[in-house]
Amino acid sequence: MRRSANILGIIVATFAATALSVPVLEQPGKEGELMQGFKEALKKEAKVKESRGGEWSPHLTDKEKEVLFAIATDTLNWCVAGRKGAFDRGAYVLTDKLKIPMATFVTLKIGGRLRGCIGSLAPAAPLYESVHDNAVNASLNDYRFRPVRAEELAKIDVHISILSPIVDIASIDEFKLGEHGIILRKGMNRAVYLPEVAVEQKWTVEQTLSSLSQKAGMSADAWREGASFQVFSSVVLEK
Repeated sequence: MRRSANILGIIVATFAATALSVPVLEQPGKEGELMQGFKEALKKEAKVKESRGGEWSPHLTDKEKEVLFAIATDTLNWCVAGRKGAFDRGAYVLTDKLKIPMATFVTLKIGGRLRGCIGSLAPAAPLYESVHDNAVNASLNDYRFRPVRAEELAKIDVHISILSPIVDIASIDEFKLGEHGIILRKGMNRAVYLPEVAVEQKWTVEQTLSSLSQKAGMSADAWREGASFQVFSSVVLEK
């Protein structure tokens, strides 16, 4: 009887010690500050992944990719904090390759849903500067969304698209779905899709062009006559 009581005491003590070591989480759907900080730390530690549909690449090193991603994420934090003081570009190691003018897009998503996306088609600024500028615009100036809030930062996935030079195509038959981004022009109307858009939406070429026409403010079949097209490739950086 005494032995049974001792065993029971050991079990109770072990259970109590285990219970104390288990983290206490808030109610489902309400992430506490500790959990948000944990998620942010995981994102920072994760390696930047590169994906591309075609052969083109800016040939960045892993370190250069990390720098671009750090600039984008630090820019988001700076914007949410009210852009107090100048953004510190001196905090990054900027190689010659990062100073080459290139066109970029910065896309923000939460749970796979678009939260902001703005970019430039012309290589008007150095690569690192283009990423910073488009991160500002995607977080604050995308007219489709309200500005990013502090409580969203831990949930946001950042995607950086680096664009190849843009080329004209004589026929839509030259457009390669999944490899090319596409720009449609007809009169004063213009619209663009990045290469990954059609893949994510599982569109055919015709569905892509119909949606692109509507994005440009025209009817779904406006692309069939009188439109001109340009294509480009891109490399996407994400964690």
